[in-house]
Amino acid sequence: MAAPFQLKPADRRVLLRYRVLAYTTAVLLIILVFVGVPLQIWDNNLWIVRIVGTMHGYLYLVYLVVAFEFTRRLRVPLLWMIPVLLAGTVPFCAIVAERLLTRRYERMVGSDAQPEMAPAVPQP
Repeated sequence: MAAPFQLKPADRRVLLRYRVLAYTTAVLLIILVFVGVPLQIWDNNLWIVRIVGTMHGYLYLVYLVVAFEFTRRLRVPLLWMIPVLLAGTVPFCAIVAERLLTRRYERMVGSDAQPEMAPAVPQP
């Protein structure tokens, strides 16, 4: 029998790390694809592609490690894990993957993380 999912103190920090890296990787890729590449093609201007492309490349490697750790903690199946790891290579996909995984996390630990409160005013 599988043990129920238990919230560990480090899980919130892993979620935060994953979210920051997902958004950072996505924004850098969007800038690279929609600003850097057109400037490179039309104006022969390489500085945005070099700087943003290098930053995205290094942060994507960190994103892979953090996303792998987070998906393992959430017990995401392998067929879902692969698209999450590849989401940093397609513009806007890392943001979509982040939202899906955050919702999954909240469903798994939501009842433990935020206990329901009784209403302040008794209902008649």
